[in-house]
Amino acid sequence: MRLILSLTLTALWLSPTMALAADLSGTWQRSDGRERVTFAPCPDGVCGKLVWSKPDTKSKAHIGDTVFHDLKRETATSWKGYASNPDDGKTYPGTVTLDGGKLLTRECILGGRICRTEIWTRIN
Repeated sequence: MRLILSLTLTALWLSPTMALAADLSGTWQRSDGRERVTFAPCPDGVCGKLVWSKPDTKSKAHIGDTVFHDLKRETATSWKGYASNPDDGKTYPGTVTLDGGKLLTRECILGGRICRTEIWTRIN
């Protein structure tokens, strides 16, 4: 019985989800260089706050705005939650996926029929 329990615990510890779970935390820069977002734990999962924006950006976003919220882990490398668009004041369902050294954010409308993907690079 002890051997079975020990093997089960070892298998869980070595499982890909546990051993290779990706870390979303840190600061990421959008591929066009217009914005930087820092992801960190928050009360309802993981949140992403805007920490820097190019001065000439016409976005209505302000430093400190939470633009990604309620992100809950779906797989070892993806989270599902919401993205806020300060330009239209709406919040959309979305996913965040780590793909190698890149972060892919995807927000969708109309039940997932129209989606937009952004690519981010970790800067720290």
